[in-house]
Amino acid sequence: MSITLVIPEEYYIAGRINSEVREDIRKKIRVGLPILEIAEIVENGIRSKGAQPAFPCNICINSVAAHFSPAPNETSKILDGDIVKIDIGTHVNGYIADTAFTTSFNPEYDLLVQTANDMLDAAIKTVKVGVKVGDIGQSIYQAASRLGLKPISNLSGHAIDQFKVHAGLSIPNIYVSGLPSLKSGQVYAIEPFVTTQKGAGVVVNGNRVDIFSLVARKRTGDKNLDNFADKIWSKYKTLPFAFRHLLEFGDSNSVSTMIKQLVQKHIARDYAILVEEQGEPVAQAEHTIVPVDGGVIVLTE
Repeated sequence: MSITLVIPEEYYIAGRINSEVREDIRKKIRVGLPILEIAEIVENGIRSKGAQPAFPCNICINSVAAHFSPAPNETSKILDGDIVKIDIGTHVNGYIADTAFTTSFNPEYDLLVQTANDMLDAAIKTVKVGVKVGDIGQSIYQAASRLGLKPISNLSGHAIDQFKVHAGLSIPNIYVSGLPSLKSGQVYAIEPFVTTQKGAGVVVNGNRVDIFSLVARKRTGDKNLDNFADKIWSKYKTLPFAFRHLLEFGDSNSVSTMIKQLVQKHIARDYAILVEEQGEPVAQAEHTIVPVDGGVIVLTE
């Protein structure tokens, strides 16, 4: 007896919206565009289509690989010569699609951009039910090394579940033995990052934190702090949010104090920006996929 695989319709809707918003900002991004405006275009675009951001729009420039989202008073802009990664998450009732692309305003980085796309294509061609995730990492590594470039070894793709952007299983960007296999009907994000041969091929924490998420539901005994956490939970559950998103709950000083207290009490976690260790530029590409019998569904194509 065969079993019909049912993938929640919300995943398809989130994937379609995610790809539409990605293509919209891909057309609009240009030198001189404020980074805060990019985030607002992306996040408001998601909302206008009836969904919600699954995490703050990440806008990571040059050697910054991940976790940069603009502050409320951000004044920085895209500069001539930049290589820019835009990472976008969309959810519908907690069902998440995750996609990213890189654009370059420096011809020297065009090979990085193309290689990130080639790595993603190679990975998706490898995807099938039962394939070891280490084999996907091998295909990503080979696509980079053929051109003398380095994948970022300590960043990875990931399984996705309802209200969980990172749902346990990681999909490496290099070969790793002894890892699990892809399951039919499980949603995954395939997410290669690549840097130059001069790079270390790893990222380290930078000195800026823009993004947070709740990781526990417990009372602190401080009424104001508990109320603040309840408001965050009501809107975001376990999904990440940016500091700028919290200003609807209070002024900048009080919000800064309370979110730091939640981190200290292990009720929230913070996400430092991630920077290539040698300061080399990084490119990224990403799709959300579902392995199924006979092939793979790319939700964010």
